[in-house]
Amino acid sequence: MMKDKEKYENVCFQIISAAGTAKSCYLEAIEYAKQKEPYEEALKEGREAFCQASSAHQDALQMDAEGNLDVGLLLVHAESILGGAEIIGDLAETIIALLNRV
Repeated sequence: MMKDKEKYENVCFQIISAAGTAKSCYLEAIEYAKQKEPYEEALKEGREAFCQASSAHQDALQMDAEGNLDVGLLLVHAESILGGAEIIGDLAETIIALLNRV
């Protein structure tokens, strides 16, 4: 049973929001690079948002270590989005590097 449902939901939504923003920024950076437009700012914003998501995830891990976090579907969803954003960020850098070779 959740010890603090509001705190749990808050940390999950922080992860979801920031990771979703990171994912969008990374995809936007790829599109800019494809169009031979400046992409650096979108990539930077993606990295910053991903760092925010990672920080919120660290908060969740701390809550878990303290015994104040039960795994629920919301956290599973948040971690799925976080993992997807991390993969897209890594791929965005590779895709942009390849586009810049052409």
